Amino acid sequence: MFKNLTDFTYKRNRKEAIGFYIAYFILIVLLGGLSGGIVGLIINQQDSYAVGFRVGNIVAIISTLVFSSVILKQKNLTNNFKYIVLIPLSGLLAYFGGALLGLIFVTYLTTRDNQVNLVATSGKTESPQPFAKIFKSS
Repeated sequence: MFKNLTDFTYKRNRKEAIGFYIAYFILIVLLGGLSGGIVGLIINQQDSYAVGFRVGNIVAIISTLVFSSVILKQKNLTNNFKYIVLIPLSGLLAYFGGALLGLIFVTYLTTRDNQVNLVATSGKTESPQPFAKIFKSS
């Protein structure tokens, strides 16, 4: 359930996707709470809880945008518009519901096929490495 959490090219089944969601939800909540607490201490206002809450929400938005972008890049899905639309949608959901909602589309992207693997197994002679053409020996 919690295997290959840092491998963004890995195609997850439903159980592994739930494990990914839980693990990254906990990570974002911890990062948001830590950064919100630090900013709340630095500002030292009476309303530091609200400031910490806002900072935590910003961390959730940025995290979901970064994770969805990295997953699309790693899986080579950037040429598919319907997946690209999920990047700002994950940020929008994170704006309204934090990591709880923002990770929904990120988790969905982890269940998609890796386009690099599809090219490699389809019989084409294209190399899945991005720099293969540059460093190809003549």
